[in-house]
Amino acid sequence: MPVLIIGWGVYDKLTEKEKNEFVLVAIYETTYFYECYEYEYAKGNKNYEWSDRCFKSQEELLDFFGYEMIEDLDADAVYAKRVETYAEEDLKNWMQLSEDGNQVKVIGAQ
Repeated sequence: MPVLIIGWGVYDKLTEKEKNEFVLVAIYETTYFYECYEYEYAKGNKNYEWSDRCFKSQEELLDFFGYEMIEDLDADAVYAKRVETYAEEDLKNWMQLSEDGNQVKVIGAQ
């Protein structure tokens, strides 16, 4: 089943009823990334590439929020919900709510 992921900028524009359909998945802060890189460097992993269950890379995360540098992250939240069906038209409707970056993503769609 596909999962719709939205950023805080889109989430804030939803009605209370729509907000209740989503769950908070993660909050991203710059300090978190510094800690990850310091830990991996301390272990000797100099080629560390960050990823998590929502984003394949740091660059994808930055594009999602419309940032250029990791230092721009400031408690940026990501929300998700499962969707029964997924169509490109649905994605276009959600994208209209996004002002910064793309703040809308679907994973698990075929």
